[in-house]
Amino acid sequence: MSQFLLALFIILSAIPLFYSPADCLQKKEPLQVDMNALVGETQVQPPNEADRLNIVWWIPIEFWEGVFASDSSVSAADKSAYMAAIHDYSLLAVCQADIGAFGSFDFYPEDRVRQGMRVSLTDSIGTAQEITVIADLTSDLEIILGVFKPILKAAMGNMGANMHFFVLPDRYNPEERLIDPYRRGQLSVSLTQSEGKVVNCGIEFPLNSLFVPRLCPNGKEAHVSWNYCPWTGKKLSD
Repeated sequence: MSQFLLALFIILSAIPLFYSPADCLQKKEPLQVDMNALVGETQVQPPNEADRLNIVWWIPIEFWEGVFASDSSVSAADKSAYMAAIHDYSLLAVCQADIGAFGSFDFYPEDRVRQGMRVSLTDSIGTAQEITVIADLTSDLEIILGVFKPILKAAMGNMGANMHFFVLPDRYNPEERLIDPYRRGQLSVSLTQSEGKVVNCGIEFPLNSLFVPRLCPNGKEAHVSWNYCPWTGKKLSD
């Protein structure tokens, strides 16, 4: 798996770090997904004061499918085993820090982040439900996280070393996802800062990067959430 880890390191190093019509649209195959665009939609930073850092990155199974689709060095058996281990879950990566007067970072430990974090999901009709972080991980998930953490540390230094990973349930059943990036909704994450202030951020669904774009009459790409072309006012095809 060393070649795979190297490839993943290169991908992560190149990704910038930020300081229902969708049901009818054509989904992209994993190899077609722009990984930078996908990370750009799933990595958010709530409005910060100058002395605070709060970063949230939701990592769905589509991220891993895209990574594996572009890496021929990993055997089909290894890919299958990895995808089976994470099939029912998604990851939430969180980094929090207080920034000192001279630019030093006082990163929050995992327990502190976990204690002050709340995660909820709002569906297309506005119904919200709280999502509980999974406490008891399978041995396979423990291994996966153990591999992923040093890669982030190598790619992003102290910030990567202090990116804490939390596992979220991602399935109602084998056929129905809990957190579905193809359907309208929002994944909301609230974080508690050192003085007790709570900051909020949200990841909007559907994710545009996962769909083959429709074209407006003027030839420009239309966002998956649009029903009408903003330049011409014409209704877009489903």
